[in-house]
Amino acid sequence: MENLSDALEKLKLSSTDKATESSSVESSLDCLLKALGNSNTEASMKIQEMDILPVFLSLLSPQSSCTHKVVNIIAEVAKNEFMRSLCVEAGLLPPLIQLLNSPDQEVVLQTGRALGNICYDSHEGSSEVVLAGAAQIVAEHIKSLYQNTEPENQKLLTVLCGTLTNCSFYNDSLQAQLISMGVIPTLVKLLAIHSHNTALTEMCLVAFGNLAELESGKEQFASTNIAEELVHLFQKQTEFEKKEMIFEVLAPLAENDLIKLQLVEAGLVECLLEVVAQTVDGERQEDVCQLKMASDVMVLLLLGGKEGWLQSTLTASGDIKV
Repeated sequence: MENLSDALEKLKLSSTDKATESSSVESSLDCLLKALGNSNTEASMKIQEMDILPVFLSLLSPQSSCTHKVVNIIAEVAKNEFMRSLCVEAGLLPPLIQLLNSPDQEVVLQTGRALGNICYDSHEGSSEVVLAGAAQIVAEHIKSLYQNTEPENQKLLTVLCGTLTNCSFYNDSLQAQLISMGVIPTLVKLLAIHSHNTALTEMCLVAFGNLAELESGKEQFASTNIAEELVHLFQKQTEFEKKEMIFEVLAPLAENDLIKLQLVEAGLVECLLEVVAQTVDGERQEDVCQLKMASDVMVLLLLGGKEGWLQSTLTASGDIKV
């Protein structure tokens, strides 16, 4: 921690003494990143104590060679709830949002992490990020990158999807804006192209869960092949946690009559019946949970304007009396 204090003092000096060598700044940033990696909360508290966040303003320049390190540090400290509002108060959001348009992919990735972490479970953070227009920039990035299957691009897409989700969580107005921008068809295509990437797939599912709550979202999902993609993804899963994530998307989508039909035609009924068969006599907590989720979705499929058709389909598929 003594080395960290020295590094923080040098950073403070650099903000007032422009003659400070860039190598000294870089070494101080490296020390700070190492400290955050070893003990994030303790290092963040030290940064708070020494009021270092405003110092980063002068280092968040697109032309600076250490910008990606500074943004990485902000992303790390914003993992702590007590630092998120401080990042906003320090005025870090405007320069961070400008960096979303950086030609350096590493800078964009770390900026996405920083903004996403500032928004996470923080009403103040997400409100400020949304007001500054960051979510729209992130959505446009996803639209332009979703077809690129290079590993580094998939990592960036995963971060950007996470940023978008954190920004829009519990924010109906922003979710409506994103839907009007056509983000849902893009995310569905992204899922189809990158279905082998577990981290990216999970981020897509979380985003789907947010957007599927709105009626306009359900309507837009109905114009895509989301039913086929979700059923295909479900069929590949062996882990309870992954199936649970898909169930959480299926539930709101199955409230839409058109999507109900699409899900049945895609083979969801067979998947649900298999889950029931595998868990009906199970004693594990996850078996009970899966049985309940499968039953809940089955009930949703039976409700609505096409109830008779769906009931006959379910009965024919699994010999279920309804």
